[in-house]
Amino acid sequence: MADEPILATLTGEYFQPVRLHYRVFDHEGLVRVFKKLCCLEYDRTQQRWVWLYDHEAKSLRFQQSYAQIPKQLHPLVIGSFFLRSKDKLLLDLRSCKRATLAVPFFDKHLPRSVTKLTEAEVVNKLFSATENAKLTPHALFDLKASTCRDPDAAMQSVIERIAHVQDPEKKLQIALEDMECVAKQPLPDIERFPVCNYEEGIQAFETALQIRQIIALQHWLGNTGYTFFDVFQSMQNSM
Repeated sequence: MADEPILATLTGEYFQPVRLHYRVFDHEGLVRVFKKLCCLEYDRTQQRWVWLYDHEAKSLRFQQSYAQIPKQLHPLVIGSFFLRSKDKLLLDLRSCKRATLAVPFFDKHLPRSVTKLTEAEVVNKLFSATENAKLTPHALFDLKASTCRDPDAAMQSVIERIAHVQDPEKKLQIALEDMECVAKQPLPDIERFPVCNYEEGIQAFETALQIRQIIALQHWLGNTGYTFFDVFQSMQNSM
C-alpha cells in the first residue's frame, strides 16, 4: 500500500483516530463549562459538542497552522464530544497529535471536580486516502470492540512469576524473556489503555501514541511483522 496516499487531516497529520474516555462527576457543571468555551459548539444534528480550531484553541500548533488553512474551511472541527450518559464523556479525534494537544488543553479548562480523563482508545493502522475519504472516528470505534491492555497489570504478572526465583540472574533472565515476548505480540486493531496524565504528565501518553504510529506506518509500508520489540531495537541501535 506504500504507493497509495495516506489519509490525512486538514491540520496535516495522518488519520489515526484516538478516542479519549472521561468520567463525569458533575454533569451540570460540565455543560456549564462547555457553554462558556467559545471553541465548543453544540451540534444538534449529531448530538455532540464540536471542538473548533478557533477562539481558545486557535493557538494550538499543528503541522498546518490556523493561518495556513483556507478561510472557507474555518471554523475547522478538530474533535467531537459525545455524552453517552451523565457520567460518561467521549472525545473523538482524528489524529494522535490532536489527542496529545487535547489532553492538556481540556485539563486546563475542565476542573477535575467536574470530569477526569481515564482511558484512551487508538486505531493501530493507517488508511488509504483514495478509499476512505469519508471515514470518521466514531464509525471505527462504535462498530468494533477494542482490546484492553494494561501495562501495569502485565508488569505485575511478571513480578508474580519471578517472585519464587531465588537466583537474581535467573530472575532477570525470566523477566527479560517475558517482556520480550509481550513486546513481540502484534497490536490489536483498536487498543484501549489507561491514561495517567495527572500523575505522569503528557509525555508518557505522547510517547505511547508516537510508538503506535511508527508501527502503523511500518505496516503501511509492508513490514507487517513490525512490533514494539522492533521499535525498541531501533532505538537502541540509534543510541
